[in-house]
Amino acid sequence: MDQKNRDTAVLIFSLSARREAERKRLFGGGKKQGAGEFFDILIGRTKKLASASGADVYFIDEGKQRGHTFGERYANAFQDLFDKGYSKVVSIGNDAPELNAETLRKAIAEMQQNDLVVGPSTDGGVYLLGLNGSLFNTDEFLNLPWLQDSLCDALAKSVYWQQGGSFSLDFFSDIDDTASLLQFVQRTSDRFLVDFILIHLFRSKVSCGHRVAITFIDVHPSFLTLRGPPNTQTYTESVRKAA
Repeated sequence: MDQKNRDTAVLIFSLSARREAERKRLFGGGKKQGAGEFFDILIGRTKKLASASGADVYFIDEGKQRGHTFGERYANAFQDLFDKGYSKVVSIGNDAPELNAETLRKAIAEMQQNDLVVGPSTDGGVYLLGLNGSLFNTDEFLNLPWLQDSLCDALAKSVYWQQGGSFSLDFFSDIDDTASLLQFVQRTSDRFLVDFILIHLFRSKVSCGHRVAITFIDVHPSFLTLRGPPNTQTYTESVRKAA
C-alpha cells in the first residue's frame, strides 16, 4: 500500500442492491429485478475502483449502518473510521457511475493538503465527500441538509465547513430516478451500461396484437451513433408504457 495513504480510508456508504432497487424504481415499479442487477453492477464497479485507490476500503451497507436518520447513519460511519485511527475519510456511494479511479485517487491526494474535498453532483448534492477528522463535528454534520439539493451549497457557504482548506472536484451526475438514468445514457461512452439500461427500459409489450412500447432494437443503433436528444414525446411515452 502507498505509504502516504495509510492515514486515509475510503468509505463506500451504500445500501445493498436489493434495497436500492426497492427505493429507486429506475425501470418502472414492476422491474425490481432489473434495478437490482443494475445496482449489483454499480456496487461491484465501485468496490473495484475503491480497491485501486491505494487506501483502505470499508463497505458499509444497511447491515452495518447505525442510526435512525440518514444523517445519523452517515455520521456514525465517519466516526467509526476516525475511531479506527484514520485521520482522513473519503466517502463515496454507489450511484455515480461516472466516478472513476483517477478522480478518487485525486480526491485522496487532495485530502493530504485540504480538510474538505467535495465531489459536487449536478442535482445539488455530492457524490464524494472527504473530511479530515480534525474538522469533523457530529452536531455540525447532522445540521447539513442531507438528501436535499442544497447540500453542496451548504458545504460551500458554511463558515464551519470552510474553516479548513477545501477542494472541489469535477461535477458528475448520480442516478436517482428514470430521468437521471436517461441523462446518463446520453452522456456516457460506456456501451455495456447503455446496452443494459436500454434493454431494461424498452422491452416490448404486446397486448391484443398491438405494440405498446418501442423495443431496444428500435432505439439502440441511432441512439448510440448520434447521441443527440431523443424525441421527448416518444421517449417519455415509451418509458411510461413500459413501466
